[in-house]
Amino acid sequence: MEKLDTMKLADDLALLQDKVLGKEQSFNADAVYKIIDGLGVLDKPIKDYFNMTEDQYYESESDHKLTLVNLSEKLTDLHDRILTNHVDGYVDKDQIHLTYNHENPYEDDFYNPEVDYHVITYSLKVIGAVQSVAAKDLQGVLSKDAVLSLGLATYALANNA
Repeated sequence: MEKLDTMKLADDLALLQDKVLGKEQSFNADAVYKIIDGLGVLDKPIKDYFNMTEDQYYESESDHKLTLVNLSEKLTDLHDRILTNHVDGYVDKDQIHLTYNHENPYEDDFYNPEVDYHVITYSLKVIGAVQSVAAKDLQGVLSKDAVLSLGLATYALANNA
């Protein structure tokens, strides 16, 4: 994967946001899945997680940032998302810090695709910025739950919007 592929996809998605959310253009989920898999953070390809239960993921791989409360439910039914929202630190000192916050695209039990779209574009922008200057360090600092959230947001957009 080229260093700038993630940022380029984030930029392209941001430009297409109104058209995708307005259903004038299809959402390219496979492009996002390819980026997620290329990050090398998760143990399996992202699509392998869609049939897992919350409990299976929690016990095997979660870094416990996601709020997993319905452990027998499939991950694709999860409403919590982890947004990668900021990076700081010093690349030359191997001190990179990412910060996260929770997002819920199902507030009031109605799906809001704009929230998932924001999780994807904003997170990819932050992740891409780190990747462009410190690709080797990214795997060690990026939350597995945040990467899974990218996949869950992508899945929801592709299947609910």
